[in-house]
Amino acid sequence: EQMPFPDEFADVVICSSVLHFARDARHFLAMLKDLWRVLRPGGMLFCRLGSRIGMDFESVRPNIYVVGDGSEWFLVDEKMLLRLTEELNGVLVDPLKTTIVQDYRCMTTWVLRKRKN
Repeated sequence: EQMPFPDEFADVVICSSVLHFARDARHFLAMLKDLWRVLRPGGMLFCRLGSRIGMDFESVRPNIYVVGDGSEWFLVDEKMLLRLTEELNGVLVDPLKTTIVQDYRCMTTWVLRKRKN
């Protein structure tokens, strides 16, 4: 389901602690593409999401891993985020930054700018 905003509506889109709740890769990409859709060219997307950067987790199905509390999260890695940045025709505003949260989970900050056409 799409957000109730028109295309190229926002200068900045913030998505914090949401994308790792995707059910699978298709759901993750649908959410990401909707965030990108509402962003104006030249705008910035700020995402904070669960990742596998810095810790190993048990895989239960593609891209879904068990984190410290036993819940299942859709986790990205550096390669995936850099590939998605390129596929979206985005530019990293800042290098990827990951926080390891008490050997429980990893949270990565991914900040992109949407190229002007």
